[in-house]
Amino acid sequence: MIIHLDSDNPKPIEQKVQELILKKLFIKVDDDKIFINKEDFISLILKDVIAIAKADFDLDKALKIALDEQEAYRSFPDKKKKELEDASLEFQVEIEAYQAYLTDKKDRMTDDEIYMEVLLTLNSETEFLDRKLHELMMDALGQKMPEDETPPFGLDRWSLLDNFAYYIKFIASNETIDEAVEEMHIDMEIYPERYLVKKESVKKELERIAHLPKMKLMPIKWLYQWTLKMQSIL
Repeated sequence: MIIHLDSDNPKPIEQKVQELILKKLFIKVDDDKIFINKEDFISLILKDVIAIAKADFDLDKALKIALDEQEAYRSFPDKKKKELEDASLEFQVEIEAYQAYLTDKKDRMTDDEIYMEVLLTLNSETEFLDRKLHELMMDALGQKMPEDETPPFGLDRWSLLDNFAYYIKFIASNETIDEAVEEMHIDMEIYPERYLVKKESVKKELERIAHLPKMKLMPIKWLYQWTLKMQSIL
């Protein structure tokens, strides 16, 4: 089963779909553009996503739906239409995910089938999700390395964090160091510009990182593995 409902208080499928989209929006919105509480902001975006989905990307119809439900914008319809236009471009995948819910519900598909369809649609932006995961890894690693700590071998801080994030990715996503080395070798063939370490030094470097004190490494590995798990339910 895909959906694990609370038997005492099961959530309607629409609520579960909206929660999935909210999780995706939470990692997708640009924090630099937010001037209010983030949870409130993405809740507003979700309303626009739903309005556009119901209107099948017709902005005039979406505006009517939005103004019917968002009373505060009735005095500023041009502003709301511009917001809807921006949302239709920036959150196309999320809109399509809600459209999938609407279509599947109309076709009387099961809750599990609807949930999986929405999930697959939200997960279709693999490059974006991989990039966000890498950014999260770098942020977490940056908290482990004090700002005033000088990276070794004359490296700049960004390059060191960038490479370290890739190393931990391969360690955390493989059962053994040999499997991690093999996967990293393949990635180095495709993206040689990403890496500071030479191919013949990969195993030694991964073994060194894997044997760092657990209190230093494990929280970062857990972050990576937790984020992969979150990606699987987004």
